[in-house]
Amino acid sequence: MGLTMRVVELECADPLKLGEFWSAVLDAPVGPGTDGVNIAPRGEQEMRLYLVEERATARPRSRTRLWLNPAQGALQVEVDRLTGLGARVIERRWTNRSCGLGVVVLADPEGNEFCIESSDQEVAQAVRRLEDADGDLDGLGPEPECTGFVRIDGP
Repeated sequence: MGLTMRVVELECADPLKLGEFWSAVLDAPVGPGTDGVNIAPRGEQEMRLYLVEERATARPRSRTRLWLNPAQGALQVEVDRLTGLGARVIERRWTNRSCGLGVVVLADPEGNEFCIESSDQEVAQAVRRLEDADGDLDGLGPEPECTGFVRIDGP
């Protein structure tokens, strides 16, 4: 037995408008749904993001967060791209500042939070540095002041 995850659903005030944002974020087209819009980054059979109009506005929004990973490039480049599309940075968390690895929590234009973590390329570079064959990087690791998070205040 087992389950396959098919859809992550977000309630929002304007599914079509928010769909444009997420379409640009995921580089995938917006498609129709029965009561919202679908965004399928890897085709219809893969995982989809489904945006529907809020059903119960008196109920607080879910604290569920999408975790996204840049396919290539660098974390900061992707954060810059997303803020250019209308996302807002909430906080930055460093998993290892000395190696440049971290996570950035953002909010989409309607306030739904999501996370972008260091790319696989950045992680591989950090691992190479930590496993340096010459031994000139021995002991390199996260220092106490290099782990944790920074809360970003303001709009």
